[in-house]
Amino acid sequence: MSQSREERKAAWEKVSQAAFAQIDRPEEEMLKETFSEIEAVVLEEARKLGLELLRTRLELDPRSRTDREFACTGCQKPLRVQEPQQVRRLETVLGEVEYRRPYGVCDRCGLSYAPLDGGLGIPVSGGSVGRTQRVCHAAVTGRSFETAAEILREHDGIELSAKQVRILSESEGQRVVEEWRAEVEAFRRRELSFAGPEAVELLVVTADGGRVQTRQRQEGSAWREDKVGGVYDAIPRKDSAAASADHYEGAKAGTKTYVASLSTWEEFGWMLCVEAWRRGYERAKQKLFISDGAVALRTLRQAHFPDALFILDWYHATEHLADAAKAAFAEDMEAYRAWYQTLKDHLWQGDVEAILGALQKESGRVGPPGPKEADSSPRVVLHRNQGYFADNREGINYPKFRAEGWPIGSGIAEGAVKQFGMRLKGTEKFWNGFGFGLGADEMLALCALHRSEDNRWREHWDRRSRAYVRTPK
Repeated sequence: MSQSREERKAAWEKVSQAAFAQIDRPEEEMLKETFSEIEAVVLEEARKLGLELLRTRLELDPRSRTDREFACTGCQKPLRVQEPQQVRRLETVLGEVEYRRPYGVCDRCGLSYAPLDGGLGIPVSGGSVGRTQRVCHAAVTGRSFETAAEILREHDGIELSAKQVRILSESEGQRVVEEWRAEVEAFRRRELSFAGPEAVELLVVTADGGRVQTRQRQEGSAWREDKVGGVYDAIPRKDSAAASADHYEGAKAGTKTYVASLSTWEEFGWMLCVEAWRRGYERAKQKLFISDGAVALRTLRQAHFPDALFILDWYHATEHLADAAKAAFAEDMEAYRAWYQTLKDHLWQGDVEAILGALQKESGRVGPPGPKEADSSPRVVLHRNQGYFADNREGINYPKFRAEGWPIGSGIAEGAVKQFGMRLKGTEKFWNGFGFGLGADEMLALCALHRSEDNRWREHWDRRSRAYVRTPK
């Protein structure tokens, strides 16, 4: 039975007195205690007091009264109270709290719910939102679910197994994935628009790919490509002297936000497009797209960001030159270094024709690739790099890019790929994979949400905490 306010007050006073008694010790005992011991006692008593406060607040809520009438949130007709004092045990950040509340059914709409839970924003199943937030934070910042369970136990006093942490965090990640998909669908139907601040001076979109290991093998491999995209604002530092400078830093990134997925490049392109528009892409005074020149990224850019100026990521470009140098002079390190440095100088000056000429010369020397030659063959490497630099020539005008004060590297996306990889990659980490249920895609979504710098993580949990209304399916 529900207790009266006086009874709850008496219960609260009893718990408070018991807590105070734990620190109001005889002098001889006080002289033997350390501060750490006192601190541990206080924390435990604070937890007990907190649980009692939660119980009291739930007990006193008007929506817990058995004599109250409730309206169905679907048809607004009276809700038939099926269980006047249904018991629920809810896991919270302080521990488990048990409370009673009316549980009703609408025979017309088929709805069944507890008005108290909806009014307070308590999820239909699982623990409190605050507890789930802590679990997810440990899951994305720890290197594994086992580590996350240790963090929760040590820092929050939450006892969960690694499997329980995984279920809770991946379930929340699935919620984020579904929200992204809903936004993409609405955006594609032209039903989604974003109101934002004044136009930024420069908005940069960048993307890259990594790899995660799954339990499903496709084409003989268990590895899947994860896609990571970043969007950030920047203030360009225009300087004509930078065009001929030997050293360059470029514009510093402002607020960075991310999307990440195991979906196809086509689907991921829409996700990145929505994120760019959310950040004010349409209103930006200058738009850049910085990435490697791979075919998938080039297709994504042409489909979703055709009006953005393309910059071929400097570091990827130099890696391609290094691969070509190794293919041409694998047995002669001195010639390798000299040829690579010469082409790198041409690249810095944006001299695509000189690079293509050198690649063509070495490709002619080693000969054309055969029809079934391995990708690692020197002939294949040199041949493909000719196409690589020819196809991406528009993004190699580095002197102009430096003079404008623009960034020339996609380090924001590459850094995120590495950070997410630290969480998702490892010899003992095998994921279910996209399309096979909860797994890597959901954790990528949580990682991107957490790493974004626009308070998105906090806003997600604020939305999850709001009161909700049950409606017919």
